[in-house]
Amino acid sequence: VLLCSNYDIFLTRDCIAYSKIKPAVNQIETHPYFQRDSLVKFCQKHGICVTAHTPLGGAAANAEWFEKYNKTVAQLVLQWGVQRNTAVIPKSSKVERLRENFQIFNFTISDEDMEKIKTIDRKCRTNQPAKFWGIDLYA
Repeated sequence: VLLCSNYDIFLTRDCIAYSKIKPAVNQIETHPYFQRDSLVKFCQKHGICVTAHTPLGGAAANAEWFEKYNKTVAQLVLQWGVQRNTAVIPKSSKVERLRENFQIFNFTISDEDMEKIKTIDRKCRTNQPAKFWGIDLYA
């Protein structure tokens, strides 16, 4: 099985074209503030599972959604990812949050609200290793 990590559309296309084994997964940062819809759709069209490694990076949404669904921000964001047919892998060391993350399979976000969430895309990456490490990755 071939796993891609942080491949954009162009790298994914090249991987499909030149690899003997088609990639099964592309693990990328994607959340409501960095939706990457074109890449997600491209991967899905080619049978490549998209896994969101930072699914809570855009965990800000309209407060009325929490009241409407009676869910936390994290639960709404995770459900949004699941309803986009992406695999979500949130990170937490707190047992209560891990349990909470599994409480997303008893509700569905309406099509209308899924469309509203599309409008908050800011093309904003939150996972910035170069800033964290304090180095220039492209030097």
